Amino acid sequence: MALITVSSGPKNARTDPETGLRFYMWEGQEYPSVTSIRNLAGMPHKLAMWRTNQVIEKAIEEFPTFARMLNEGTDPKALATWLRAGGNKKRDIAADLGTRVHDAAAAGTDVSKVGTDVAPFLVQYKRWLAESDIEIMLSERQCWNVSEGYAGTFDLLGRFKRTGKVFLIDLKTGAGTYPEHALQLEAYSRCEFIGENDVVDTAATALFQQVEGRAILHLRPEGWAFKVIDPKAYGPLWMAFNDLLGFAMWTHANPTLDGLISKTITSKPVSP
Repeated sequence: MALITVSSGPKNARTDPETGLRFYMWEGQEYPSVTSIRNLAGMPHKLAMWRTNQVIEKAIEEFPTFARMLNEGTDPKALATWLRAGGNKKRDIAADLGTRVHDAAAAGTDVSKVGTDVAPFLVQYKRWLAESDIEIMLSERQCWNVSEGYAGTFDLLGRFKRTGKVFLIDLKTGAGTYPEHALQLEAYSRCEFIGENDVVDTAATALFQQVEGRAILHLRPEGWAFKVIDPKAYGPLWMAFNDLLGFAMWTHANPTLDGLISKTITSKPVSP
């Protein structure tokens, strides 16, 4: 079967410029993306500490620039923005590389046609394709769960020719893989249908409903690892995601305490 694919970068979706959160639109209703749900619920502690350390490193490594900005009376907001960029720089670089690897893999691009930073990852992706004997059937498709209230774009859906089993696969290119990756993958696997622009893709949905397993394909320049999620984890992962979804949407709907207060009683001013 020919690969059914769409270009990377979701259509009918918007990213909030203030929060960076992504929302998909279906029949006039906005649905938060799976990754945004994770972000709405808060950053993992280890990641928060890593970002804090990145800011500290920027202030130390670029101290002459930092000191000059202070001495010149740089606006505090501008200085904060400059420091904050240190916490996102490495993440943004890694995210950009991951996007370009995803795009090249989905498009079937030849290794000779990509940059030297993407090429090692693409080589490993093509090695995995050959060695695993898998047929990629869907790539970078939008999936929706309107009953639960979320949407997302999964990476790959493929059938292993030797076993006939269909897997939903999340492609990762970072240094490590983490529990939240399995959580996101479980959310994708529980979607009800595939579609775009308010039109359900019935053929793609039929393929999607054949999914039996979930796995993370971890690509690194030196090799690949195909990490199959234990079926025993499906239930707990789904329960955790639902809890996360509820908390995330409650947080989004209640950015301040004001909407939860029926009345406020204050003390009377004390005379001097």
